[in-house]
Amino acid sequence: MGLITNMRWWLVALVLSGCTIHPTYVRPRVAMPAGWHGTQALGNTQPVWPAHDWWRSFDDATLNELEQTALASNHDLQAALSRVAQARDIARIAGASLYPTLDASLHGKRGQNIHKSSSGRANEAQLNGAFDPDVWGALHGVKRAAQAQALAASEASANTALEVAANVASSYFQLAAFDERVELVRQTIETASRIDVLIETRYRAGAVSDLDEAQSKTSLANIQAGLPALEQGREQTLHALAILLAKSPAELTVQPRRLTGFSFPATLPVGLPSELLQRRPDVRQAEENLIAANADIGTARARLFPSIALTGDGGYASDQLSTLLRNSNSTLSFGIQMLAPIFHGGALRADVDRSTERYNELLQAYHQTVLGALRDVEDALIALQKLSAQEELLDEAQLQAKRAFNLAEIRYRGGASDAFTMLTAQNTWLNTQNSVLQTRFARMNALVSLYKALGGGGQE
Repeated sequence: MGLITNMRWWLVALVLSGCTIHPTYVRPRVAMPAGWHGTQALGNTQPVWPAHDWWRSFDDATLNELEQTALASNHDLQAALSRVAQARDIARIAGASLYPTLDASLHGKRGQNIHKSSSGRANEAQLNGAFDPDVWGALHGVKRAAQAQALAASEASANTALEVAANVASSYFQLAAFDERVELVRQTIETASRIDVLIETRYRAGAVSDLDEAQSKTSLANIQAGLPALEQGREQTLHALAILLAKSPAELTVQPRRLTGFSFPATLPVGLPSELLQRRPDVRQAEENLIAANADIGTARARLFPSIALTGDGGYASDQLSTLLRNSNSTLSFGIQMLAPIFHGGALRADVDRSTERYNELLQAYHQTVLGALRDVEDALIALQKLSAQEELLDEAQLQAKRAFNLAEIRYRGGASDAFTMLTAQNTWLNTQNSVLQTRFARMNALVSLYKALGGGGQE
C-alpha cells in the first residue's frame, strides 16, 4: 500500500506541474508610430480605413466586373482556399485525438493438432476502447497548433485575394495607359508624316539640304518604331489580366476608359499605424504561425514525461459460433499503461530546443513582416506625393512643349528656322506627353499600392 500511495502522490505532483509545461502566448510588443510620416506633406488624408471592396472607389463598372470574376475564379486563390480546408481538416483530426476511440472486431479461428485427431475452434466478438487522458497536454498542444495553422492558412488566403485584386486593378490601369500611349504615338506619326511631306517637297525644290530630309525621315521612323513595342506591351498586359481571371489569353477582350478619365479621391483613407497589425492579412498570418510555434514548445516539453493510456475490451468468446452471444460467454477487461521515456539519445530534449528556436525564428519573421507593412504604407504615401508633384510639372512642360513645337513649325515654314529645330521640338513634345501618361499610370498604381498596403480595408 505504501508503494501505491507514493505512486499516487508522484502522479499528482506531475499533473500539477503540467501547468508550467506549456508557455502562455503573449503578443510581441511592437513600437508603432502615432501617425504616418508621409501624410504630413500630402495633407488630404483621413485616419479611416478603405472599404473592403476598395476598387469600387474608382467608379468603373468594367473594373468592378473584372474584380468580381477574378475573386471568384482565380486559380491561385482557389488553391489557397483548398489549403484552408485542408488545414481545418488537420485541426479536426488533432482535436479528435482528445476523445476515446472505439473499434469493433469479429474473429473466428479453427485449429487442428497435427499429432492428434482433435481439433478446436475459437470465435470472438469484441469492442475495443482506448483513451489517452493527455495528462501533460501534449495532445492539446497539437490541437492548438493545428488550429493556429488553420487560421494562418485562412490569412494566407486573404492575402492572396488582396494580391489578386491589386494586380487586376494595376493591370487594368496599365491597359488604359497603353491605349492612350498608342493613340498618342499614332497621332504623332500623322503629324510627323505631314512634316516629312513638307520637308520632302522643299528638298525636291532645292530649298533644303539632304541633311534636313534625312533628319526628317529618321525622326519619323523612330516614332513609328515605338508603336509595335507599345502594342506588344498592351497585349502582354491583357494576357496577364486574363490569367488573373482564370481565362486563356485569347479569351479576354477589355476596353478600359481613358486613363485621364479616372479621378483621385479628394481625401485618402490611411487608417492608423496602431491598427495596421489587425488589418494586414500577412501580419495576422505571421502571428498565427507564432501562436502555433508557441504551442509546439509545450507539446515537445510534454513528451519528456511519461504517457498514460487507458484501455478496455468487452465482448463474447466461444468455441461454437451458435453460442457466441450467450451471457455466459461474455468477457470484459480494463487496463492502464504508463510509458516513461528513459533514454532516447537526447532526441526529446533536442526537439524542445528545436521548437524553441523555431518560435524565435518566427518571432523575428513577425517583426520583419510588421516593419515591411509599415514600409509599404510609407512607400505608397511618398509615391503619391512625389508623383502628384511630378505630374503637375509635366502638365506644364507638355503645354510649353506643344507651344514650342507650334512656334518652331511656324518659323520653319517662314524660313526663319531650320528643320532640325522643328524636329527636335516635335520629339520633345511627344516625349513630354508620354511622360505625362506614364506618370499618371504610376500615380494610379501608387494608389492601388496604398490600398494593398493598408490590407485592402481589412476584414469586414
